[in-house]
Amino acid sequence: MAIAEALIQEHVGIESERIVGPDAVCKQMIRHWCEVLQDANPLYTDEEYAKTSKYGEIIAPPMQVQVYTMSPLWPEVKREPNPMEKLVALLKDEGYTSIVATEQGQEYFAPMKVGDEISYTLSVYKVSPEKMTARGPGYFCTFLYTFMNQRNEIVCKQTFTILAYNAISK
Repeated sequence: MAIAEALIQEHVGIESERIVGPDAVCKQMIRHWCEVLQDANPLYTDEEYAKTSKYGEIIAPPMQVQVYTMSPLWPEVKREPNPMEKLVALLKDEGYTSIVATEQGQEYFAPMKVGDEISYTLSVYKVSPEKMTARGPGYFCTFLYTFMNQRNEIVCKQTFTILAYNAISK
């Protein structure tokens, strides 16, 4: 049942176009994030404190990076499928219709400051050979998001791994 390895590997390394997030980094979203997570770091909300820091101003929590690039739920944004969506569609067509997220990692490089516009590219980083798992046969697929600001500084690199599996062949 395994897909030809070469067909899957054709997707590895293909990078999406740069996708600009719909929202600039702003104090309101930082405040909401900090309230929900009860994060009292003064770098995020205390302007006087932040002025004395090495940043000289308020910065956004690094883990918030994806918030500024999420497409709105409505109205639906029309665009071409990205490399992750294309690979998932291929796997689905081959019977690997179930997906579970298995791992996510982030590495931070530059702070996000109020007014920054965050964009990203997305690529298929790596795909495992087919593995037999407790859920059924499947592929571990790792995707790489590279988040940048309007100055082309890399803000964050994020890996996201899923298991696409065939639950019926278990």
